[in-house]
Amino acid sequence: MASKFRRKLAKSFKRSLRSRAFAVSVVATVLVASTIAYNGYMQNRRLTVDPSSYERLLGLIASVESKNNYNAYFGNAANSSIDFTAMTVADVMHWQAEHVAQGNASNAVGRYQIISGTLSGLVSRLNIDPSAKFDQPLQDRMAIALLERRGAERYVNKELTQEEFAANLAKEWAALPSVTGADPQASYYAGDGLNKSLVSVDKVLSAIEPIRAQE
Repeated sequence: MASKFRRKLAKSFKRSLRSRAFAVSVVATVLVASTIAYNGYMQNRRLTVDPSSYERLLGLIASVESKNNYNAYFGNAANSSIDFTAMTVADVMHWQAEHVAQGNASNAVGRYQIISGTLSGLVSRLNIDPSAKFDQPLQDRMAIALLERRGAERYVNKELTQEEFAANLAKEWAALPSVTGADPQASYYAGDGLNKSLVSVDKVLSAIEPIRAQE
């Protein structure tokens, strides 16, 4: 009887070991599959930009475009008589149309010197209510949208180099250097009689450097 009991116990123990081995095998397989799936996701996911990392670049653009004045307009960076930040977007667009009709060469306004065509496009793209105030937060939001239109997300996803992104920005803001071409220091719009580069290539690249992906 004792011998028979020992044989039964041995068989039961072996079955238990096989069951545990199977369970361990299943768990290991799941872990490996999960790791592979996670690694694939991390490699293929689309990165977005941390908005706070734009601060240095926005500051540089504003310093050369408007002397950091949210009420600046082309030819009058020190303007304090017209309060654009208290106006609605619709009122700003009306002012721009009248300003050009009066014979002025440009209707760029605000901290980032946004021209009427660009402003109209941003209103549509960002679904901005024309009755919204053209205040500081809205101007900053618009500038970030322009950075993203010029490739900020592609930059953090390593689809654009620093130089390529900087060259794109020069097409948006005339006071920035073209970065590429025969004269990298010149404005992309050099020769139009209105615009010239007001900052070095190195400073632009340095301002782009802090831009990082959202964690």
